[in-house]
This record gives sequence, C-alpha cells and structure tokens, in this order.
Amino acid sequence: MLLADLATRCPVLVVLDDLHAADTGSFQLLSHLARRSRDRGTALRFLVTYREEEVPEGDARRAAVTALLRQRLAVREEVARLGERDCLAVARDAVAGDAVAGDGVAGDGVAGAPDGDWARRAWELSLGNPLFAVELARGLAEDPGGAGTGRAPEGVRELVAGRLARLDPDARRVVEALSVAGGEAALSELLDVAAHGLRPPLAGHSAAEALERAVAASIVEEREVVVAGRPEEGLAFRHPLVRLTCYERLSAARRRGLHAAFARAVAHRRPDAVDTLASHYTRADDPRAADYLRRAAERAAGLYANDTADRYYRDLVARLDVDAARARLAHAHVLRRMGDYERAVEVLRLALAEFERRGEHDDTVHTAALLAETLGKTSAPAAARRVLREHPVTPDTAPAPAASHHLARSLVLCVRGRYAAGAEATRQALAAARRVPGTAGEGLIARAYALRAANLGLAGRFDRAREAGDRALPPAEAYGDPTLLGSVLSTLRENARRAGRLHEALETGSRALALAEHSGDPTAAAFERANLAELRLLLGEPEPARALAEQAVTGAEPYDAWCFPYALTTLARVRAHLGETAEATALLDRAEKVAAAHGDRQAEHEGRTARAELALHARRPEEALRALDGHRADAPVLAAWAELLCGRPADGLRLARAELTRARRTGERLAEIEARLALATCLSRLTRTTEGARELARAESQARTLPYPAGTRRATWARQLLPPPDEKTTPPPPR
Repeated sequence: MLLADLATRCPVLVVLDDLHAADTGSFQLLSHLARRSRDRGTALRFLVTYREEEVPEGDARRAAVTALLRQRLAVREEVARLGERDCLAVARDAVAGDAVAGDGVAGDGVAGAPDGDWARRAWELSLGNPLFAVELARGLAEDPGGAGTGRAPEGVRELVAGRLARLDPDARRVVEALSVAGGEAALSELLDVAAHGLRPPLAGHSAAEALERAVAASIVEEREVVVAGRPEEGLAFRHPLVRLTCYERLSAARRRGLHAAFARAVAHRRPDAVDTLASHYTRADDPRAADYLRRAAERAAGLYANDTADRYYRDLVARLDVDAARARLAHAHVLRRMGDYERAVEVLRLALAEFERRGEHDDTVHTAALLAETLGKTSAPAAARRVLREHPVTPDTAPAPAASHHLARSLVLCVRGRYAAGAEATRQALAAARRVPGTAGEGLIARAYALRAANLGLAGRFDRAREAGDRALPPAEAYGDPTLLGSVLSTLRENARRAGRLHEALETGSRALALAEHSGDPTAAAFERANLAELRLLLGEPEPARALAEQAVTGAEPYDAWCFPYALTTLARVRAHLGETAEATALLDRAEKVAAAHGDRQAEHEGRTARAELALHARRPEEALRALDGHRADAPVLAAWAELLCGRPADGLRLARAELTRARRTGERLAEIEARLALATCLSRLTRTTEGARELARAESQARTLPYPAGTRRATWARQLLPPPDEKTTPPPPR
C-alpha cells in the first residue's frame, strides 16, 4: 500500500478536513487504516477535522468515531475559537486570496489594510468562529457599510440556512421561537410558547425531544439564564449570527405571532418585566405596547439608563395611540440629562406646539420654561427670552409652572450677566414654589435657592450667596434627585472655594462629580472636572489639575454645550501655569469664540481674566489692561497689578483697597488675600514701606492658615517687589 510504503521511509501524516461530509464507507476505511497502522507499528497518522453537529446521533459514522476513541486509536481535541490576532489573519487571508483569484471581492486598498474596520468587524461578529470569520470578511470587504444594516452577509446566511434546513420541522420551529426571544430564554417560557404559540402546538415529550434534537445539532445549547434576578434553566443560541439569520428568515406574520406568544408567556410568569414586555408587544404591534413602552422608559430614566430611556421614548412617541406631548416632555428630560440639548429643543418644541393646540395653559407655561432653560444652555439665549415672553405667567397659572417660568427666567438672566435681575427672579420663583405641596415643591425650592446663590455670588454678594446656598441643600436632599443635588453641591463647592476652604471645596466638588456621573450627565460632569482642576491648581497640584482639565475638555467638546468654554479656559490656565504659553493662548482663543457664540457673559468673563493673567505673567501689563477694557470693575485685583506694573501704583492702590474692603465685608477669603497682596505691593511702590510690609505679612499669614498655596506663591513674588521703587526689573508673576 502506498501510504504504508511511504511510512517505512519516514513518518507520514495524512490531513483530512471536513470529514463530516464523507460517507459511511470513508469512515470505515479510516477505522481500518488506523487499526492496521497500530497492529503493524507503522509510522502513519491521521489528523481529521469534522463538525460533530453535522453527524447526528444514531448515524453509523458517529458510531465509527466512538469506536476509535474507545479503542484508543484516536484522541479527541476540541478546537477552540480563534483569538483576535488569528481571526484577523484568517479574515485578511480570505479577502486577499479572493482578490488574487480575481473574484473582485476586494480592491487593493481593502486587501492591503491589515487592521481595517471591516476585518475588525469580522472578528467582533464572528466571535472567533473561523467559518463565519471568512464569510463575514468577504461580505464586509465587498460592502463595508453592511455591518450597520443589522443583516448577516449572504455567505453567512447560506451557511446557517443549510444547517437549519437539516433540522426536522419540530426542532426548527422551536429554534425559530427561540430566535424571537432575543438569543436566550428561560426553558419554562420557551415551552409555554411552544405549547400555546405554535401552530400546531408542540408540548410535553414532543417539545422536549425537539429541543434535544436542536441541542444535538449544536444550533442551541442549554445554559443557565437570569430571570428576574434569579438563575433558571434556559436555552441560548451558540452563536448570535445563527440567531440573527434564523430571525431574518421568518415572515413578518410569523414574527408578530411569536412575539405575541412570548408576551403572553412573560406577562403570565413575570408581569413586572416591563422591558421584555415592551419589546415583544411593540414587535407584535399590540396596542398594549404604548403602556409598556412608557413604563419601561420611566424605569430606565429612574435608573439613569439614559440611552435606553431615549430609545423607549422615541418608540413611544412614534406610536399614534399615545399622549405624545407628555411623552415628549419626559423624553426631553432624558435628553437634557444626556447633554443632547439640540434634540431636547426639537422634542420640546413639538410638545409645546401640541399643548398650545390643546389649550392647556399650565402645561404650556411649564414646557416653555423647560424649553427656555434648554435654549439657555445652547447658543440661543435670545430664543430663550422670546419663548418666555410669548408664554408668560398669568394670575391663572398654577404655582408649579409659575415657579418653573421664573426659574428659567433667572437662568437666562444669569447667562446674560444680569445677576441682580436673576436673583430677583428667584425670589418670585420661591414665592410660587412654596405653594407647591410635597416633594415637587421641595425640588423647586432647592432649585430656586441654588440659582439665587449663583446669581448673588456672581454679583459679588457672597455673604448672601452663602446663605442661599446653605438653604438649598435640605430641600435638595429631601427631593432625592441626583441631578438637582449635584447642582446644589456645585454651588456649595463654589461657596467653599470663595471662603478659602479649599479642601472642603474639593470634597464637595468630588461629590458633585460623582452625582453627575451617576445621573449620566456628561456636560455637568465636564463642568465639575473643570472646577476641580482649578481647585487643584489653587492647592499647588498642577499635574492632577492637568488631567482633570483635559478630561473636562474631552467630555465637553462633543456636545459644544454651555460647559465647553469653561473647560477650555480652565485647561488654558493649567497650561499657562506649566509654562505652555502658546497652547494656553490658543485655548483661550477657542474659549472666547465659543463663549461669544453661546452668549454666556460669565464664560466670557472667565476668558478675559485668564487672558489678563497670561499677559501679566508675560510682563505685558498693557495687554492685560486691554483684555480687561470695559470690565476692570469685574476683575479689580488683576487691574491693580496691571496698573502697578505700568508704573501707576496709586491707581492700583485705589482698586486693591476697594476690593479688599468688599472681600472682607462678604467673607471671600481668597479674594481678600489677593487684594491684600496687590495693596501691599502698591503701598511699597509708593514708598509706604512699613504699611506695605505689614499688609504683606498679614496676607502671607492668612494664606498659610487657610492653607492657600497659590496665594503663598504670589506673596513670594510680591515680596520681591518690595525693594526701592527705582528698581529697573520686575520679576514675572508666579505661575
């Protein structure tokens, strides 16, 4: 025999692939050769691959393999799925081979891209199955956009269809029912569907045997599934592409019927499974879908699963048999929390139009307020003012919508820089909110006090801002909403910073950041990171400040929302502190444009002061004064330093003394130290050396006591300016 003769000269290995495609005679021949090789001690071996699921139980071919294993003539090796690197290699080789063969599957650019998106997608979808990887690679290379269609490539569909066709009708019907469940299902629910949802029904031993045949064919597998938080016996497809292909092959009528059957089974066994029921009722086109979509959306929103809630609300408002206006209102809250303000504006405009059409005054005023707030967080403050003017509060307006209106007006005024008017609007909001009973009233009161604190603080009335901020916390905690509590803590963080309690501010800001992340609000999280970065800078920790500021910019940039200019300005301050002047200047240029586009006066102020700080550091006081032109009263300490360095210490003294008086009256410890440092240096330059030294010593003592490391550094620099005023050089301000 040829193989035996070859084996006498050297060891021979015969490789046989896809043995499952061979007939019984071929299996018997292989068994004969294996026994003969053992008996004669011939160096002849066989490496055989086959898919066990293709050889059913009771088949003579399976018996032949079992006999070889029992006689120890064969060793069984399970072939694991490919890892990512090997799967990518298989995908590339398959596509490159087709291109070389002239099949026209892939062009040179695709075949030559070792880690192209199509290859990586083939790995992700195949889960390491080499057969699927090859077909996916070919399909995706030919049509790279096909991965997003939700359909398996044609080659995969043909492979799976062939395997499904080999199932008997009952096993195939059970597998089709499982495909509707979404890939896995509890055994009890699947048997319910088989008994009551299939036509003809499949129950008892017949259903169990059909499932066993599907498992034996390696289409599905028995697997523990979690149902209502408890593990149960279940079944699942062995590969998601098999499930997808099976589901695609069903007619629309079959899908609806099976989804309805699953909905009945789930409603009977676990009526609180609103997500599952919403999915099945929607796909069954059942009128009950609206109620379950609403419940599923509200549940997801309550868990801050914002993306899921967004999807449910979109499905809900698309149905004609629901109150779309109220659903849109709830949807807008989720979108705002996601930082998707543009979509929130669109949804709120539709809700507002519907409420107006129905003549529902209170809902109209409330929705207009929410729309104005949302517009205020985008680049449309003028549109926000117009919405509020067009939908005013009247004597007939209920307290809750009236409070919402005044709160929105306060926010819009704050964005415009009209802080005194904004604080007055919160007084009107408080008057209305106190008439709203229950936790809803607590939430409105907390928002009113938080906004009042923000407006008063920005107006320089820190003493009153501190009181308002403290009064916001108890109702916010009673209301229990993380988004509201996070915004109140953000206000308290700023109050603690102004009071010089930097470590307390850091702790409070960290709590606010955690709540923003918990609620899924990326813009609030970016804002809190920017503020924490500034605190780290004040504490003399530039590297943690850099990391936080960079994260803030990364988190805010995709949304181009209200927090973006603040994040850019903070990163610019950090870069300036680290000596990266060019990068800081570029960031401030961007921040200035974004703030102007948003119409945010406070963001513009932050950019101006940061630019003035940068100019002073570069010893360009005239440039600092130009940056503050028309706004020197808003940054008196910076203006004082600039006047001093321009050779006008008397003007600097006047500005610094006024600011010191204000800061001491309101209790702003950081502002007091900064003003005292400028005052001391101006006094020294005016040859009032003793007074200057005394004020400088007081500032240094205050900075050490707080502690305030940034103030201590600035005091060291100021002390270098105390020699006689005819000194020719001036050291740069500290970073």
